[in-house]
Amino acid sequence: MGGYHSVVIAFALVGGLTLSGGHSVLAQDQLIPLGGAKDLLTPSEPPNVIGGRYVHDDSIGFLALSPSHWWDNDMFRLYPTEILRVQAKETIGIDPNDIREIQATFGLSFETGQPLFAAVVQLTGKVDGKVLKEALDLDPRPIKIGDHTAVRVNGPVPMVLSRLESAAKFGDGEEGEIWYVGSPDWLIETAAAQAKVDESERGPLPIRLASLPKRDGISAVVEMKTIRPIVSGFAMNAAAQLPHQLQPLGQLPGLTDAILLHLDLKGDAIALDLTLVGIDESAAEQIEGILQDSLIEAQTLAMASIQQNLEQSGVSPAMRDAVQSYAARISAMVMESFQTLRVERDVTIQAESELSIASTGVLVGLLLPAVQAGRQAARRVQSSNNIKQIMLGIHNHHAAYQQLPLSAIADDEGNPLLSWRVKLLPFLDEMELYEQFRLDEPWDSEHNLQVAQQVPEVYESIGLNVEPGHTIYQAVVGEEIGIRPMQTTKFRDFLDGLSNSVLVLEADADEAVFWTQPKDLAIDLNDPLNGLGHARMGGFHVGMADGAVKFISENIDAQLFRKLLTRAGNEPVDVP
Repeated sequence: MGGYHSVVIAFALVGGLTLSGGHSVLAQDQLIPLGGAKDLLTPSEPPNVIGGRYVHDDSIGFLALSPSHWWDNDMFRLYPTEILRVQAKETIGIDPNDIREIQATFGLSFETGQPLFAAVVQLTGKVDGKVLKEALDLDPRPIKIGDHTAVRVNGPVPMVLSRLESAAKFGDGEEGEIWYVGSPDWLIETAAAQAKVDESERGPLPIRLASLPKRDGISAVVEMKTIRPIVSGFAMNAAAQLPHQLQPLGQLPGLTDAILLHLDLKGDAIALDLTLVGIDESAAEQIEGILQDSLIEAQTLAMASIQQNLEQSGVSPAMRDAVQSYAARISAMVMESFQTLRVERDVTIQAESELSIASTGVLVGLLLPAVQAGRQAARRVQSSNNIKQIMLGIHNHHAAYQQLPLSAIADDEGNPLLSWRVKLLPFLDEMELYEQFRLDEPWDSEHNLQVAQQVPEVYESIGLNVEPGHTIYQAVVGEEIGIRPMQTTKFRDFLDGLSNSVLVLEADADEAVFWTQPKDLAIDLNDPLNGLGHARMGGFHVGMADGAVKFISENIDAQLFRKLLTRAGNEPVDVP
């Protein structure tokens, strides 16, 4: 794994843990007691503040992780922490139990617009330099940046690694190492940034951090003043994709000076705080209203989504009622755990979840079947739409040429070269792709295989594990069924009626064929369901010759399905 990707993955994990809290954060200046608890930011004793140590003055985002006490938490008792520690030591050269604190700051280059970041890691143990070198793909040649010796991390984004201190002494008497990894341009100033902040000399972010208490767990701060116009634009565009009830959330960045977040584990619960600092008190009032309304709307939408998934899942009414009741009970517990408080410019949502990691896993396990059923239903709808588009293309082809597409594009001697799926491309809004094929070459010629890497969405096998470029959408081809092999077939040839004749179907995943290959499911009328019935849960879709799309049960009578396949069998058919 390259060095750049290793670092990105590491910080993505940290960021993912932070953001998974969703509603969490540090409070700003004047929070009053919630439910009788002490003021979060004005404890009776002078607080140990975050301060400006290792915080670049141009940074706009801050993230701190203090995980050491988590290893003894009840939530991790059943986790294989011993194995994870050894695995990390062998993979990146660092024992997670030695990580005292990770502090990262983020910003943007005013010259290039590129992101800049600096991460400072405090360790109580020693780093295995050899393993770390391999994990981060370090350039073996050291470089000097000011007074610091560093090595470059190979990757698309300029980064360096430097050990700031090899025998650091921490405030509680522990000793260890301090490492820097981040943008080379930020190394000197990040290393020199002191804990004490002079407001006349430091940037907005370290000034804010000078008054915030240092707390175990995960803390994040985003200073919005300099990036508010950019973030507001993105937020409004993103909010437009949300349900209309939640679209007011897009207004929040434009009303906010800073976002403060904190997450920590307390016993078997997760404590979350989120504070939005308004640009003024009027803005704070608007923020409070938007947050309160959005929490209620989110709960309503979540319950509606669960109900819809259950209705499409096919579970029994009793099971549906039971899952809905359980979801409603858990949803109510979650909502009750949130407290919203506004003090002047600060609007805080505070929650201490009663759902431990273990119980959350049980909840997910119980609701997962409903979610999976909803996903299956969505895939069925999408696949049905694909067949609908294919049938529409076939009808338009018949209207243009007074016949169905031949079972394959052939050479002058009648040898099949390319599938009917290629011939249909102009009628599927894929004329540009169609014109790239050489119709006088076989499907597996070097040129045609290269072009075929562009698989039209309409032929993609939704939700199925098939080889790249393969499709389950196949035509019914035979002397007595569907399209005649390499012969003209017209709608008037379907004497059984277009609505009683299957023309296109979903084959099983193991019957998928390369989409340009002139090949379709070989149908044996003595065993007409061979290779069919497992494309979707409970059955498969078919496209009838009249353009309708139907779902055929996997339990359909074989003789009935045989009647649906024949073109002119003169059998009475009751279409399921």
